[in-house]
Amino acid sequence: MSSADPQRAETALSAYLNLLKNKGAATNVVTRRKHFLRHLLTALESEEGSNGSDDAGYRRSVDATLSKFPQEQQIEIITTAREFHPFWLGDLKTIARLNAADALSLQHIPVDVRGSLFDMFQRLDSDAWAKQEQVCLNQYLAHLGQSGADDAMVDIRERLLLLLLYVIRHADPTPFAYRAGVDAMLTLFTKEDTRRVFLELAREFFYFWNGFHEGQASTLARAA
Repeated sequence: MSSADPQRAETALSAYLNLLKNKGAATNVVTRRKHFLRHLLTALESEEGSNGSDDAGYRRSVDATLSKFPQEQQIEIITTAREFHPFWLGDLKTIARLNAADALSLQHIPVDVRGSLFDMFQRLDSDAWAKQEQVCLNQYLAHLGQSGADDAMVDIRERLLLLLLYVIRHADPTPFAYRAGVDAMLTLFTKEDTRRVFLELAREFFYFWNGFHEGQASTLARAA
């Protein structure tokens, strides 16, 4: 979609918000997301060459939108932007999968992110929670070891994934909570490459986490 096409932008916005309403999202949720997306659409329209349809342009617009809001709102903005992306592109197949899988987030998920990545690691290390056994993480780390991963890579992944589990420790163990935790973690990284690497790590670990909590891979993971 060309970002110079305001009618198609309004159509995408209306389609996303209407689906949220039809799925039962509260009025205040719909209102907040409409506000976020108005800012995102403005950023997309300002993309050089009127080309916000490519992934890089969309990510730049999301980053520009995030910079206008405090950290406590950025998590929901990332979730909203991710869910809105196929509507912006007019990707009807992905929209149909999201609809069929009930894969849109409809309410606030309690995630615990405050401050920088360094601040979060300090909090994690000083919290007695960090000493609790995390069975799904141990299973994943054992899998890495059996796959021949070197110790340095295993250590880095362990630290990041333990922090992810810490971020969502107060939430019910659902795929929505996991996705919200990933979105929250993304606000801690300043480089796009780092975000992309963490996303791949989170997707890989999800099946161990979800298998431990649910016993099988989630339809939501395949749809999102």
